[in-house]
Amino acid sequence: MLFFIVLLVPADLQEGCEGGLCYPSLGDLMVGRAAQLSASSTCGLNGPQNYCILGYLEEEQKCFTCDSRSPYNRHNNHYSHQIENVITTFEPERKMKWWQSENGVQQVSIQLDLETVFQFSHLVLTFKSFRPAAMLVERSKDFGRTWKVFRYFAADCANDFPRVSEGLAESIDDLICDSRYSRPEPSTDGEVVLKALDPNFHIDDPYDPIIQDLITMTNLRVNFTRLFTLGDNLLGRRRRNPQDKYYYALYEMVVRGSCFCNGHASQCMPVYSTRGDTFSEPGMVHGRCMCQHNTMGNNCEKCQDFYNDAPWRPAGNNDPYVCKKCNCNGHSEQCHFDMNHYIATGQVSGGVCDNCRNNRVGAQCEHCQPRYYRDPQRSVQDPAACVPCACHPAGSVEGGLCDPVTGRCMCKQNVEGERCDQCKLGFYGLSQEDQSGCQRCRCNFLGTKRTSPCDQTTGQCICEHFAHGPECDQCVPGYWGLGNTVYGCLPCDCDIGGAFSTECSSVNGQCQCRANMIGLSCSEPAPGYFLAPLDFYLYEAENARNISLLPGSSHQIILKPYTPDVPVTWTGPGFVRLQDGAGLRFAITNVPLNLYYHLVIRYATEVSTVKIVPIGSYDENCPNNPSEKTMVLPSTRRAATLDPPVCLSSGVRYYVDITFEKRSNPDPYCGSRILIDSMGLIPKVESLPNFCTEEALAQYQQYQCVELISRAGEHTLPEVCEKLVASMSAYIHNGAIPCKCNRDGSFSSSCSKFGGQCDCKPNVIGRCCDTCAPLTYGFGPNGCSPCNCEPSGSKAEVCDYRTGQCPCHNKVTGRRCDQCLPGNYGFPNCRRCQCNGLAELCDPITGVCLNCKEHSTGPHCERCVEGYFGDPVSRDTCMPCQCPDVKGSGRFFARTCNKDPNSLVPSCECETGHQGLRCDVCVPGYYGNLLLPGARCKECPCNNNIDPRDGKACDAVTGECLRCLHNTHGPNCQTCRPGYYGNALLRDCRECVCDQLGTELTRCPLDGPCFCDAVTGQCPCRAGVVGVRCDQCEDGYWGLQSGCQPCNCNPQHALSNLCDKITGQCPCEQGYGGKQCGECAENHFGNPDIQCISCDCNMEGTVHPGCDPYTGECMCRPGVSGIFCDECAPGHDPVFPACEPCHTCFLLWEKKVTDITQNLTSMLGHDQNDEVHIQILLFYTLKKIRKLHADFMKDEEKVKEANGIVEASRQTRQDTKRELAKCQQRPLDVLEKKVKALNVAQLNEEICGAPGDVECEKAKCGGALCGKCGGPSCTGSLPVSENTLSTAEKTEKADTMEPEDIDTLATAVLDIQLPSSPDEIKKMILDIQNILSNFTHFKEDLRPLQYQAGLAKEMKQKADEIL
Repeated sequence: MLFFIVLLVPADLQEGCEGGLCYPSLGDLMVGRAAQLSASSTCGLNGPQNYCILGYLEEEQKCFTCDSRSPYNRHNNHYSHQIENVITTFEPERKMKWWQSENGVQQVSIQLDLETVFQFSHLVLTFKSFRPAAMLVERSKDFGRTWKVFRYFAADCANDFPRVSEGLAESIDDLICDSRYSRPEPSTDGEVVLKALDPNFHIDDPYDPIIQDLITMTNLRVNFTRLFTLGDNLLGRRRRNPQDKYYYALYEMVVRGSCFCNGHASQCMPVYSTRGDTFSEPGMVHGRCMCQHNTMGNNCEKCQDFYNDAPWRPAGNNDPYVCKKCNCNGHSEQCHFDMNHYIATGQVSGGVCDNCRNNRVGAQCEHCQPRYYRDPQRSVQDPAACVPCACHPAGSVEGGLCDPVTGRCMCKQNVEGERCDQCKLGFYGLSQEDQSGCQRCRCNFLGTKRTSPCDQTTGQCICEHFAHGPECDQCVPGYWGLGNTVYGCLPCDCDIGGAFSTECSSVNGQCQCRANMIGLSCSEPAPGYFLAPLDFYLYEAENARNISLLPGSSHQIILKPYTPDVPVTWTGPGFVRLQDGAGLRFAITNVPLNLYYHLVIRYATEVSTVKIVPIGSYDENCPNNPSEKTMVLPSTRRAATLDPPVCLSSGVRYYVDITFEKRSNPDPYCGSRILIDSMGLIPKVESLPNFCTEEALAQYQQYQCVELISRAGEHTLPEVCEKLVASMSAYIHNGAIPCKCNRDGSFSSSCSKFGGQCDCKPNVIGRCCDTCAPLTYGFGPNGCSPCNCEPSGSKAEVCDYRTGQCPCHNKVTGRRCDQCLPGNYGFPNCRRCQCNGLAELCDPITGVCLNCKEHSTGPHCERCVEGYFGDPVSRDTCMPCQCPDVKGSGRFFARTCNKDPNSLVPSCECETGHQGLRCDVCVPGYYGNLLLPGARCKECPCNNNIDPRDGKACDAVTGECLRCLHNTHGPNCQTCRPGYYGNALLRDCRECVCDQLGTELTRCPLDGPCFCDAVTGQCPCRAGVVGVRCDQCEDGYWGLQSGCQPCNCNPQHALSNLCDKITGQCPCEQGYGGKQCGECAENHFGNPDIQCISCDCNMEGTVHPGCDPYTGECMCRPGVSGIFCDECAPGHDPVFPACEPCHTCFLLWEKKVTDITQNLTSMLGHDQNDEVHIQILLFYTLKKIRKLHADFMKDEEKVKEANGIVEASRQTRQDTKRELAKCQQRPLDVLEKKVKALNVAQLNEEICGAPGDVECEKAKCGGALCGKCGGPSCTGSLPVSENTLSTAEKTEKADTMEPEDIDTLATAVLDIQLPSSPDEIKKMILDIQNILSNFTHFKEDLRPLQYQAGLAKEMKQKADEIL
């Protein structure tokens, strides 16, 4: 492919390469390299050797001698056949020399060794002998160390190269075996062509490594592996030495290529050898590129020195990729390319300067070297721009290094200052020996002063507040975190209740926690534990003991149901209702700590007296408090606190008696009853010694934490209250309290951190989730279920807490009391069932009786069941019907029966399909043998294809259909009858429609209906015919009219076996034609079994088929000539392809001039002074010319008329073809009418001259079927054209004189104006005499002309023999 690209490069770009892609010109790499060409076998190298040729190829001598000891010389050594003979020299008698191998040697190789890498285009081998039966071509890119195969060639690839693909190449570098160049024809001058790049593949990038691998080489080797033989070398008779006839012989070997310059050179020069000489033979392709674009090397494969600022690349079509000059700012003349630098600069510059001068470094010598910096007042090109640094040698890097741009000293790691002469903060002891410059202060920086951690000379640490120690690395007691946090020493944050003290670990700040308390400050309970609220010690009124001041006073428990999303304002199950004078005794047995406690009563109105009675001895920590106290319960509140608080001791049991009395002047909103919820103990925070600060206590009182806690229900405490209460809980209980969540009542064992509330299951309450909520029951793993007692059927809302049974009213039952007792209905007004004494139970809602007895049925058992008759209401017993037998017998065919009120005889109501007094006969359209047990009348299975009113439409016993309708048949009318198709079940049977031309004759007779598939309508087609109606040929067949015939397309030259279904024309490969592609196509010739070759005739100038199918000679139409019929013949207008005939006068004058010339010559031979004779001769000649001219004009008019008739005939033929092409699109009957409308007799009359509707013996002008067309006096287009053509041919056949002198006479005659009087004729004679006076020696001049004419005839005869 690459050499084609080179051919398209404009000439101006091949002359020079400034700014564009360029290539050296192609040439033959063989020229000038005879010494580098070798063959493994050459005949006659060691002495003369005989060889023979095949006997039938040449006529005389069959065996010859090969002597290749010295080079070929056509004068004295033409028997030499050395390998250099294959190099093209353009010498005369070129085919007199060739290279030839030794006889019978199969494995022969020819190798070309090049002096450097070349670009390979293609290889052409021209053989004198048969081409090899098998061969391969190899290439090397490393001077023969390794080889790669280009292509395999073999007549039998599968045998010679079994592992190589024979198909077309799938990619440009695909290795295949080609069989096109291994055929036996031709026996000589056969070629093998190998192109480096297959032109069938498009190449986007010619420098792709795959492409470069294909087109570059240093060596080329052709390996012949198998001779072509005729098989006689395998015979047992060896006396005739058949191997002497088989050898390899090459006329010419052309290796086209060019020097490989990567697009950077257009010319090349010789490559110098190790001896110092050069190859300089004319026409030789040299291998050393004359590089442009600042490149260098034999192949321009690298950039010139100091031109490495851009990467070297092969030149492209749009960019030559010129090598760029490096920029070293005048401080260096050497550089190299660095890819990393090129990428880092965004592909702008990749050149790195080498050996920079003037104290310079950097890719472009743009930086100063270490210990120097650039003077900003000087340019980058100034040799003195780099100034030495001025830095302290002990504190700067490398003893005085500074920034190359600013001059700022580059200090060591622990040094700072403009000259690097002082230690950084936190470092001390500046020293030149120290690599970091200064030592780090040995102090904990979190415990030292930020401004000066240590003395910069001695290193002594300076501690911050709350830190101490030699290195300030310890916190004072009560502080922690030095070294573990970023804030230095932090104060301990131990919880006042959760921790035992306020001190913590100085390392991590961990406080000493009480039991089950976790966290750094001991403020969080451990998992599974909680911190109790202030009202944790709660005593429910429902569990208190009743005490009364007055006889008859009692209390009542009021349960409060829990409703989702409704706030709960009480504790426990509910309230206790008390009357005036009644009281409750609460038992307190779990006082956690000796403290003062507030007593909180949660209620719903009235006044109470509180009496606290200790059981046992008093604790010394709690003095004897008044045992009886009075507190008011305001009606506007729901909780009251006893003030002052009381002191309770841990481990002592107490009774708290609360008596409720109505005040003397009662609140108008209060009644004589009160609802008590609970009583609680709230510790008094002030009674805890040294528990909290005054500030915390003030906030506790400010936010009224006790008042908020005393309220029942869920509420959110302020953070101050919650934190202090949590600490109090941990202090009072010496840690956190276990959750103790009930396994069955809670979802998990964890509870809330504050309050300890477990996650309860549905309808479960209590902190530990261990109790069912009010109005629920069945505590268990699934929680509790609501009672849901039916209000209209139960006496109360409360149910049994275990079973859930509600208390029911009379005649009501069910767990919820929601249904009537058995034998009753109509909840909640339950009443007895009404069933006429024939049923015990009825539907509990509707009252419909269930399980009626004695064959009765109905909502109230008021009628008989089917098959029975009677009146249960009037106690008339139900009796069985006889239709014709009783129900359940298998022969009961009635829906029911009734007693006739007049005759008192039961009458049957027959089922569908039955009739008769006792329903024992089938109606029309039904069938059945009712004598058999279990038989019934069923509808005849005729798929609605019979008349149901017709009693004979089907058999009354078997049900077989007898009179099918709608073109159906069968025992069930289930299929279409013969000749019809479709779905009989849908009454859709249609008549078969088949094409008789394509349908089997026995299935579609001419005098009867066609039979098709009963379901699909598919007609039975003949072989090769398809279609539902058998109206078209299947693929691979054609000609329905004559019965579809196989296409039989030639398998080798047809594109497929699918031909035109009307004409049978197969789709042919390029160059092949004929109906079956078994012939050469138009404008092609040759043997179609071997190869069809293009004639290259101009089809506009030829007649069908364009050329002779055997010789390839072009067949020119009249008026056209030339080898390829591409020019106009003499006597015609030269404008091709029209080639209009010249005016008829041209031919007429040509003939008459010839006649005049002959007559004049005859005249001159007798009497030149006989003017009268000449005058008479000219007169008659002129008269004859005028007559011929008149005849020719008439013939021309006839030709014009014939042309019109021929054109009308051609149009008729085209119309016929168009109509035939529409045969598949139009109905055949329409086409038949058009064909019949064509008048053959009229067409025959227009072409031949007579209608042609009589027998051929009587038809004077013939006809289409008579084998002739036209005749004498026939005026058809064909005979008129033939007569005209004959006249034209006769006119054209006039002989002309060959001597050149006669031309002058002819010209003069043509210039003569024809005379019309004797005077004009006399004047014309005088003119002729004057002309003839110049031909005194014409006989002497005629002899050499005659000799030359004879010589021309001999050459023409030899040419005819050769052709």
